[in-house]
Amino acid sequence: MAESKRHDWGLIVAGALLVLLAIFITAFPGLTLATITAILGAGFLVSGILDLVGYVRLKGNLFTSPSPWMIVYAVLDIIIGIMLLLHPIVFAGVVSWLVGIFVVAFGVIEVIGAVQLHKFSMPMWGWMVFSGIVDILCGVVFFVYPAMLAVFLAVFVIMRGASLIMYGWRADSVLM
Repeated sequence: MAESKRHDWGLIVAGALLVLLAIFITAFPGLTLATITAILGAGFLVSGILDLVGYVRLKGNLFTSPSPWMIVYAVLDIIIGIMLLLHPIVFAGVVSWLVGIFVVAFGVIEVIGAVQLHKFSMPMWGWMVFSGIVDILCGVVFFVYPAMLAVFLAVFVIMRGASLIMYGWRADSVLM
């Protein structure tokens, strides 16, 4: 009886695209940092505007009375968004810290997930532990060396891409 190999090509292609993104990040670190800062700034700006709209909509409602702090929060979001959009390089260090928090959290969650997989004797748990530890180390480096954001972001993205490629290639062992 022939054993069929089943691969998840969607995961493999997504992983390969992440590896290409990591190469781009490494080749253009300044553009990467400016882009991340601009996206973050746009997010704060849109969030602040939507918070103001929400305050105005809730103000006339008989059942809910919005807190005045909602306006303060909205105005702060708008100010932070404008600052990030107008001066992305000045605030690049802060962006490194925010990305660092995300990457550390992602790594911790990955290690916890690997421990859970190991309890059920699932394959690939060792790779997940290794990947999670690399993620945590990259995230910590974002705090210690914020100027190295692009380099360690590229390492993080390569780990994500390699993981997706491995999971896609080994889909047959996970599905059985």
